[in-house]
Amino acid sequence: MIAAVFDVDRTLLPDTTAERLFLGFLIKERVLGVRALLETVRFTAVRGRNSPLKAIRRHRPYLRGARVEQISELGARCFEETIRPRLASRGVERVQRHLRDGHQPVLLSGSLPQIIVPMAAALGVEHVICSRLEERGSRFTGRLVGPHPYGGGKALLIQRFASDLKIELQRSFCYADHHSDEPVLSLFGHPVCINPNERLRLIAQRLGWPIEEFR
Repeated sequence: MIAAVFDVDRTLLPDTTAERLFLGFLIKERVLGVRALLETVRFTAVRGRNSPLKAIRRHRPYLRGARVEQISELGARCFEETIRPRLASRGVERVQRHLRDGHQPVLLSGSLPQIIVPMAAALGVEHVICSRLEERGSRFTGRLVGPHPYGGGKALLIQRFASDLKIELQRSFCYADHHSDEPVLSLFGHPVCINPNERLRLIAQRLGWPIEEFR
């Protein structure tokens, strides 16, 4: 089977991340307030003393105690109202081309399933690899479970996915934007650098990888 793996943030969704838009949406809807933001600051100060960005990537303290059903409903609304209009038309066209060619598109993101799964459904994509929030009862704990899809974690998840579905990586495609995506791009026979940051642009030029813009 041939796959076409699409990174979401700053690739299919130029210039920003799906979760950043979701966070703004939750604040606008008054689901998150001062308490949630203070919880995030406190968590970062205690757990992320050496690497605050890494700590936030692996946890979502602002969703601690939030109801699963409510966040899922808001995620679907956020996608339709805020995220969908910002998807790159060229990226959407590329997903559709791979579908017509009989390939298996996959959305790959460090963002949450509450916004990535509705995106996949809208694009006709069956498979999603993204962050997963721990649930306790009907509420989120604020912690992620399983490998986090970032850098080498993305590569690990792709290798597991390819093994499970018998994906031929050397015949498959991967689209991504950031130098931290080099490990996952390197797994594929057809890596494509989309809207690359400067470090990935230099890597692409050195390795002969194609560079494209999705807008």
